[in-house]
Order: sequence, then structure tokens, then C-alpha cells
Amino acid sequence: MVLVDVLEEHLDEAEFRWLQWEKALGAPDFSLMEVARLEELLLAHLDGLVVGASSSVESVLRPAFATEDAFRICAAAFSLLALGEVDEVLLRLREAEPEARAAIRRALELSEAPGLGARLLDVLRREDTAPQAEVLEALAFRQEAPPEVLAHFFTHGEQRARVAALRAALPLPEDAARGLLPSLLDSAHPSVRAAAMGAGLASGVRSAWETCRTAVRARDAHSLEAMVLLAMGGSETDISLLLGLLDAEQLRPHALWALGFSGRVAAMEACVAYLEVPVVAQLAGEAFSAMTGLRLEAPYALLPGERPEGAPPPPELQEDLDADLVPRPEDDLPWPNVATVRGWWDAEKKRFAKGTRYLLGRPFNGSVLVEALETSPMRRRHVLARELALRSQGTLMVRTRAFTHVQRAEQAKARAASARIHTRSFDSGLR
Repeated sequence: MVLVDVLEEHLDEAEFRWLQWEKALGAPDFSLMEVARLEELLLAHLDGLVVGASSSVESVLRPAFATEDAFRICAAAFSLLALGEVDEVLLRLREAEPEARAAIRRALELSEAPGLGARLLDVLRREDTAPQAEVLEALAFRQEAPPEVLAHFFTHGEQRARVAALRAALPLPEDAARGLLPSLLDSAHPSVRAAAMGAGLASGVRSAWETCRTAVRARDAHSLEAMVLLAMGGSETDISLLLGLLDAEQLRPHALWALGFSGRVAAMEACVAYLEVPVVAQLAGEAFSAMTGLRLEAPYALLPGERPEGAPPPPELQEDLDADLVPRPEDDLPWPNVATVRGWWDAEKKRFAKGTRYLLGRPFNGSVLVEALETSPMRRRHVLARELALRSQGTLMVRTRAFTHVQRAEQAKARAASARIHTRSFDSGLR
């Protein structure tokens, strides 16, 4: 008989490992291989909970839902699903508070329980069932939402449901692209507009691209996703719009993040200039590295613990009582060694041609995009996977927040089809 205290230890460890794993999925200093090692530890403890099923359900798993810890609930829900307790998990989803509901949804996204997709679809189709948005998001993540179901939610009253449906529907059905897209692009909700831009671009609709440009010109906090779309799919002229945003201090970090996906020589030059501005030096270095392929490690980065003169103190050492003390992913980026990076750029910039887009220091094409998706730090992979989905009209999807064995299988499919990925600017061939 499995002792209850052993099962409690498995749940404690699964909670902690799940937190580590989720953070690593968005980290600037983790590779897919390193995430896989964390994941292995997580799965081992989840397996321990399932092996001890006779004791774990009543004594360990069900009590976990009374806590307020999201990752403990994730682990408990995932384990119950593995044990076949689908009805119980769906009931708990319906009755849970928002934070717990999100945790249960995450377990539903990742679970490989047999027939779970069909059960979720059945729940979604019941008009009196709440919460529909979470169920739709889970189905969309699992890629098990049929096109007609997604189309039903394009005009749903709940904003989250519309966003989930639009992001999953690549490309849009022809009637939706013609009839619904204009109003979605003009939505009062920024997240709906952003999702509609992506769906419209994958569907070849010119108004989506024009909306994207207009959003960047608006120069506000609602244009962040449009910045990235413009960077990955824009021409040299479009990139000048992003370069112009660098003058706005509040938008500068977002503009540098977006420019890192543009791969243009003008963006590289701008990043070199901002290496000397401590507030954004790490972001500028990250973007420059992604475009040129220069790895920011010694001698091109400061040694661990070193900081340039004028750099703000780490969040935990901030004395400003109003400062945000929550560490940001970019806080873990290396500090560039300005002198050595400049020296490298002076020697190498002649091989980067204006008018060409670069990724990892190589002219952009489908195979380079897939390679970058396989090797880039985790937090950049989410955007690269989005670009792959848009450029393939939804036929090549890598779920960068799925378990790593799923990601590897999807990357292998993308690698095999890389020669067919279109690499022109997004405004080429739009109707």
C-alpha cells in the first residue's frame, strides 16, 4: 500500500516542478532541451500520484482543490484525468473560481486522457454550460476544435472566446473573411483586433495588414502585437515605422522586442546604439543576437554578477517603494559587453545586406525559421511559432507551451515541409 505521506510528497514536488516548468516555457535563458529535463522531473511525480491511485484520490488529490495554489490544482486535475475521472474534473471546472478554473483548463490542455477532446466538445455544445471560454481555449490548444465550432464563436459575447476562436482558425472560412473580419478588425477590444489581424493575414486579406500598420502608427500600449506582426512580415518601409517608436521611452522596450524579429540591417544598427542605454541594453542585446546570430556570452557579454555603470539595481534591491519588484523574464538576459559587440559588428556588418531579412545571422527562409524554432531561447519561440502558423496558413503548428515530446513531433513535421513555407512579406499577394 502506498503511504499517504509519500503521495503528499509527490504532490508537493509536482506543484513545485510544474511552477518551474511553466516559468521555463517563457524564459530567455532556457532551451527546449533544458525544459525537457525539468519536464521529466514533473512527469515522474505526476506518475507517482497515478501509481498510488487507490490512496491518492480521496486523501491527496481531491483536497488539493480546496487550496489556492494554481500549480497544485494543475497537478491534481492532471492526475485525476489520467485516472479517468473526467466527469469530476469537468464538474470542478464548472464550479471553480477563476484562478482555479484557469489551472484546471491548463490540465485539460495537456492531458492525453483517451476521448477527452470529444468530451470537451460535448460540454462546449451545451448552451447552459459555463465556462465556455475555458473549454474552447482547451480545445483550441489541443487542436480539436472543428472549424464550424470555431466559426460559431467569432461573434460570441465573451471576448476571450472570440480571441481563442480567431487564433485557432487559420485560415478563416471564406464567408467569415468576407463578412465578419471587417467588424472584428474594428472591434473595441484590443485583443480581438489583434487576433483578427493574425487570422486575416493567414487568410490573405489586405485590410488585416492595413489595420496592423494603423495600430503601429497609433503608438500606444494596444499596438504591441501589431508591432511584432509588422516586424515579422513587413518590408523595409514598414520597419521604419518600428524604428520611429524607439523615440517613445514607454514603447522602446516593446519596439526593441519586435525589431528583433525583423532581421533588418537598420534594426541591427538601432540595437547596437541602444546597447549603451542601461534600461534597455539587455533587450537590445537579445534582439541583436537573434538577428545576427552572435551569441551573447563571454567575451560579448559581461561576466555573471557584473552590471554596467548606470544600470538599475535588481528588483529585489530596489529602494523605490512604488517600484515593481516582480522579476521580469528580461532580467535574466545577459548584459552585453558594448565594446566587444561593437567591435564584432564593425568587422561583420559588411556581410549583412540591406533589403534582406536575417534570422540567426542567415538570410530568412523556411528552414532557417524552423531551425530558429528548434534552437532559440524559449521566450522567443512563441513568436516564431506564431509566424510559422501564419506563413503556413495554419498547416504547421508548434504548440510551444505543450509537453516537449509534442513540440518535437510538430517541429519534425515543420522541418519536413520547410521548403514550402512562403517567406515573402505579408502584404505580398493579399486581396
